[in-house]
Formats: sequence, structure tokens, C-alpha cells
Amino acid sequence: MENYRGDFNIYYSNFYEKNGFIRALRDDLTHTREGRLFLYVAAHGYQRMFGGLASKRGMQLSTLLRELKNAANYSNIEGVVLGSCTVGSNVEEFMNTIKSSKIVWMFGYTCEIDWMTSTLIDLSVFEQMMGLEKGLLRNRQQILDRFARALRRFDQDYPICSEGASPVRLADAITLVIQPRGRGRRPEDATSMLQERLGWSREGG
Repeated sequence: MENYRGDFNIYYSNFYEKNGFIRALRDDLTHTREGRLFLYVAAHGYQRMFGGLASKRGMQLSTLLRELKNAANYSNIEGVVLGSCTVGSNVEEFMNTIKSSKIVWMFGYTCEIDWMTSTLIDLSVFEQMMGLEKGLLRNRQQILDRFARALRRFDQDYPICSEGASPVRLADAITLVIQPRGRGRRPEDATSMLQERLGWSREGG
């Protein structure tokens, strides 16, 4: 995507456990002077562990989200995609993370995702959100419209996830939390609004 567009910079780091994640996050943001930042965290997710699957090398999701919130206090993080299994099921924690911060939106998945498909979706999200004018970050409908454009390229019934032996459709596997810019604005679970904007039906609905 960087090669195709050529109008943005990528700061890339690997991490394998909590201290590595914190160091990578702080170092990259400390040395960055970009006016707009989009954060993409991709790692294995397992229940409430992030990275390292079930091993002790991973870190708690709560630790990751706390560090994201801290980083947002001294950087221009605008949006966050957590490209990992199951973390999107923690909606309340998503909202608590972006509350009273500069982060406008956070996107994730609720179950064990197919890596290739989710990566294509993540790239589509970044493409659309990078094209949203900064002044429109106060407008919830404009933000939703951009997300709808990003996801409209994909089939709502595609089995992107699994829960046990049961497949989960894309339409039921996403989480979007939005907090538009502006004094007094609060975060809100915008998933159902996005589904409605897309014309996607809920499972069993």
C-alpha cells in the first residue's frame, strides 16, 4: 500500500512480549512528528492474551490497551486496528481505551479470524480512513461512511472466523468503536450502525 500510494510513512517494529511491545510503541511514537498517525497492531490473540498465543511470553489485553491509551496522550494516534483473533469482543475495554483520548476509532474482530482475508480488510480500512479529511473527524456519519466503503468490498456472509466448529460470518465478526473529535464527545459502540449502513443482516435476523 505504501508503494502504491507513496504519500505516507510506515514505522514498523516487531514485538514478542510485553516489554518489547511497550518499547516499540514508545520509541516509534517518540521519534515521529507526523500530524496524523494510524496504529496497526497484528499478533496472535488467545482469549485475553495478545501475542505468544497461550504462552507466558504474551501479554494481557488490558496491558496492551492501557499502553495504547497512554501513548495517545502524547501522540497524534487517530485510529487503531487490532488485527488479532477475539480481541474485538471486548467492546467496553475498547471504549474505555479511547475515552478522553485523541483516538477517534478502534476496529477489531470478535473471533478466530482468517489471516489473509482480515489483512485485506484491514488495508481497505486504512485506505479509506487515510482519505478522510481531518476536519471531518468530528462527524460520526462521515466516519461511518468511510468504514462502510472499506467493508462494502467484501461479502457479509464470508466465513472469516470460527467459534469452536461453527463458522462466523464477516457481518458478525467485527467491532467498531467511534469517538468523534470535539469537547464532550464520548465513545460509542458503532458496530450495529455500521452494519445498518452496509445493509448487512445480523445472524438470525
